[in-house]
Amino acid sequence: MTSSRAPYEPEGARAALTRAGAGRVEVLDEVPSTSTALVRAATADPGAWPDLSVVLAHHQSSGRGRAGRSWQTPAGAALTISVLLRPDVPADRLGWVPLLTGLAVTRAVRDVAGVPATLKWPNDVLVTDPGSRDALPGWGDRRKVAGVLAEVVPGPGTGGGPHAVVVGVGVNLTQTRQELPVPGATSLHLVAGAAGAVGPDLDRTAVAAALVSRLVELDRRWRGASGADDALHEECTAACSTLGGRVRVERPGGGGLVGTATALGPDGQLVVVDDDGREHHVLAGDVHHVRPDQVN
Repeated sequence: MTSSRAPYEPEGARAALTRAGAGRVEVLDEVPSTSTALVRAATADPGAWPDLSVVLAHHQSSGRGRAGRSWQTPAGAALTISVLLRPDVPADRLGWVPLLTGLAVTRAVRDVAGVPATLKWPNDVLVTDPGSRDALPGWGDRRKVAGVLAEVVPGPGTGGGPHAVVVGVGVNLTQTRQELPVPGATSLHLVAGAAGAVGPDLDRTAVAAALVSRLVELDRRWRGASGADDALHEECTAACSTLGGRVRVERPGGGGLVGTATALGPDGQLVVVDDDGREHHVLAGDVHHVRPDQVN
């Protein structure tokens, strides 16, 4: 599998993403954060940024993850993209946005690189990395290859309904092991190469187009069902490797929860049953996969 870190060819990238279903497409050389740029632009001039608008950048110099964490990659080594969604669904259904986007990522990486992937609730995409030398506590041989971050945009959404949402995605594509920021990360190049994958070049434009196409498909189904769809719930459940395992949840503002992740709730919450048999619906928090003997 070959790959390139050359900058995007703007017209080609716009055409590919438009064919995939994107609205307005802006292709940038470098930006601190694609999501920050899109949130600011859509807030300042909503009419100029229709549903499914996209900001795509060759390099994101100050990428952001959950809880204000940074996300850094070498220029051209990752897909850094943000999509504006204006869904006319009840606000309590917006918790599905990161899950559906994560599902779109799992399908896109399989489409382009032939790599199976799973969801780690609520916003990480994991793959098995056969080249990893050591099993990590709570990870085993699974590694994070992509992350999703959803942000509400101030102002009304479609038809005066709920706020719009910007969903940002970062996918590690061509990093070497020496370029990975943490032991729990990997790249598609490493995983596909270790698996002996053959096929099309690992081209960022192709990955971006596959992601947008998959997201548009899932988003259309979700909106058509007014935010509630049994089939989508089942598909997200099937893709979520958090379910069925023991987890430790760090909640915003402090406080922890240890138990077994049993299901996804009707609004995308993680359902955790603690050791006393009590059921908790987790709306937000950092989730760590742990072994049965790891409770602290």
